[in-house]
Amino acid sequence: MLAGEPLELLNELDRLERLRQPQPDSQRRFRRFPIRADAELHPLDSACPDRAPLEVKLRDISLAGVGFVCQQAVPINSHWRLCLFRRGYAVGSQALLVRHCKQVSSNLYLAGGQFCIEPGLLTLLDVPPSALSAEDKATADPSSFVSPRDVQ
Repeated sequence: MLAGEPLELLNELDRLERLRQPQPDSQRRFRRFPIRADAELHPLDSACPDRAPLEVKLRDISLAGVGFVCQQAVPINSHWRLCLFRRGYAVGSQALLVRHCKQVSSNLYLAGGQFCIEPGLLTLLDVPPSALSAEDKATADPSSFVSPRDVQ
């Protein structure tokens, strides 16, 4: 997994957050929990040119999403499967829609994503792409996802 600089950044972010005065965060629906764990992002978008997983370090997590650092930019509005590890073992996974990604050093990015249902699963459950709202279509191109029915 990632070594050195990502962990140092997470520790510095943690220190800065402890200095900040607690304020109600009206944009957040769920409480965030600081977490330091390894994870991988696996692309769900069939149009993604590089199908290799990205190693990430988790920063925080809530019922609605996760914050993490990684060593390459992650496209905003891209869909991924977040695979979570605990003591070197995969313990779970969750579909993720990347909502923000900001470069914080030459090879380090601070990003966050919202948990969501996989578009391919919607197709499997007979939810046609035409049924998605305009807002859904702005963040997902259902035609770029491989239907589970088409997987051999």
